[in-house]
Amino acid sequence: MKIKILTILSLAAVLFLGGCRGDSNTNTNSALRTNANANMNMTAATPVMVDTATKSTVEAAMKNKGFNDVVVEATTTGVTLRGSVPKGKMAEAVQAAQEAGKKSVKNELIEK
Repeated sequence: MKIKILTILSLAAVLFLGGCRGDSNTNTNSALRTNANANMNMTAATPVMVDTATKSTVEAAMKNKGFNDVVVEATTTGVTLRGSVPKGKMAEAVQAAQEAGKKSVKNELIEK
């Protein structure tokens, strides 16, 4: 009876240790490598920088057209107009900004 119990316990221990072999660790390492490769393949976003030359050019164009309540924000990606313009003059303000800045214009103006 003791021999049967020892045999069963020994067999259980061998099966248990055999199941703990490296198969599950290989999957984990593989997943970590895949994650590391995914991080390496990501491209860095281009930083958006302030474009002072475009800002001053568009501001001058706004002043020349009489739009004194317009705030200009210019970056390397485009120009943003904020503030207010007289009723019916919004298209003129946006067109002046596009012509002066030579970039896309985001219109956040309101008409008074």
